[in-house]
Amino acid sequence: MTIELQPIADSGVFIDTRDALHRVAEHVLAKARFVHDREIRLTTTDGGFGTPLLPDNTRVRVDGSDLVVDTAGRSARIGLTTIADAAAFVGIVPGFPVELYPAATPFEPDEPLRIDRDAARSLAAWYGFTAEVLSTFATEVVDGSPSPLILWPEHFDQAFFTEDALEARRANYGASPGDDGHPEPYLYVGPWGAIDGSDFWNAATFNGAVLALADLVTEPDPMATALQFLRKGRAHLVSLA
Repeated sequence: MTIELQPIADSGVFIDTRDALHRVAEHVLAKARFVHDREIRLTTTDGGFGTPLLPDNTRVRVDGSDLVVDTAGRSARIGLTTIADAAAFVGIVPGFPVELYPAATPFEPDEPLRIDRDAARSLAAWYGFTAEVLSTFATEVVDGSPSPLILWPEHFDQAFFTEDALEARRANYGASPGDDGHPEPYLYVGPWGAIDGSDFWNAATFNGAVLALADLVTEPDPMATALQFLRKGRAHLVSLA
C-alpha cells in the first residue's frame, strides 16, 4: 500500500528536523553499522530510516523522533535528545567513521537535537513513499542493471543507479529530503553523461531534473506522477544513446 505524502507545514522547522536527523544518520546509525560489518549504508524502515539487520540480529533505526533498537523480537526506544545520549543508548562511541571520508554534518555530540515530531513524520512519509516509487521503477529498468536502493548517510538521500553499457543511459534515480540548493524534498534524475536541450532538465544546482514534494502532494495520484517523472527522464537518456 502506497504511503500517503505529508506536505511541509513549516519549512524552517522541517529543515531543522531534517538536519538534526541527518546528524543522527551519520554519527549514530552509520557508526552502529560500521562497528558490525564496516559498512555505512542505511535503508528506509517503518517510521523513518535505519540500519539493515546487523550480524548480531539487531537493527538500529529512527522512528519519528525516537531512536529504536530492535533485538530478539523486542524493541527498546528513547527520545532523540543529543548524539551522545543516542550513541550511549545503542552502546557505541558516536561519530561518523571518518577513516572512510569526512562527515557531511558537524559532530557536536552534546548539542541538543532540534527535532519536531510532525516534521519527522513528514520526512518518514517521504522516505516511505519514495522507497516504493523507486523500487517500482527499478523493476521497470532491469535492462539497466539497477543497483540496490540505498539510503546514504552522508547525502541523506536514497537512490539507485543504472549501469548500462552506454553512458547516455546511466543515471542516479533518487529522492532527497532537501539540501542547500532545494530546501524541501524532491525526486531526481541525475545523468552521468550528456543531456539534451529539453526543459525537462530543470535542476538548478546539478546536471539533472527534479520533481518537488510540493508539486506531488497536489496531484490526485502522486505515485503515478512520480513514476511518470522517472520514466520521462529515462526516455530522454535512452534517446541520446
